Amino acid sequence: MLTRTTTALLDDLADPANEAIWETFDARYRPVLVGFARQLGFAGEDAADLAQEALVRFVRSYRDGKYQRGRGRLSSWIIGIARNCAIEQYRTRAARPAHRGMSAVEAVPDDGELESVWRAECDRAVLRQAVDSLREDTHFEERTVRIFERVVLDEVPAADVARQLDVTANDVYLAKHRCLKRLRTVIETLTAAYERDE
Repeated sequence: MLTRTTTALLDDLADPANEAIWETFDARYRPVLVGFARQLGFAGEDAADLAQEALVRFVRSYRDGKYQRGRGRLSSWIIGIARNCAIEQYRTRAARPAHRGMSAVEAVPDDGELESVWRAECDRAVLRQAVDSLREDTHFEERTVRIFERVVLDEVPAADVARQLDVTANDVYLAKHRCLKRLRTVIETLTAAYERDE
């Protein structure tokens, strides 16, 4: 379901009773929104809360017919919703004594930066989904996938991964190479589903 194109996903979202499609939408965009919130300076529960609020607002707006495909990309619309949620959370923070004097609007990056953050988080979500697919749908040993995750997703230096997982530096290199080779096709398929220019 995560490989459905955004256009097909939006067509199916028109039916509010289709819980499976709403779950697919949530699975696709919640990790992106949580990462997006983290990049804006929110941590832990605050990032999760921002993502939840953005998704709730999206659902309400979408069901009210406020999103029109011809008027802009879906990602731009979701970014706008998340931006507004961030501003509200910044305002809530600014009201606390420790944060007085902060401007909520100044704290939020401009639209170009927000778009870059969004794209980076989409790419990160695609990579995580691809690794999940690699783990579930291939013959790779769990250790190989774990090495790849530590080096590529967690950005742990190869020497540290080798020491932590009790493998050689060559094992780390080979695991990374084998996984990347297999993931290219999966990543292309998942990336196409996000359709950045929906």
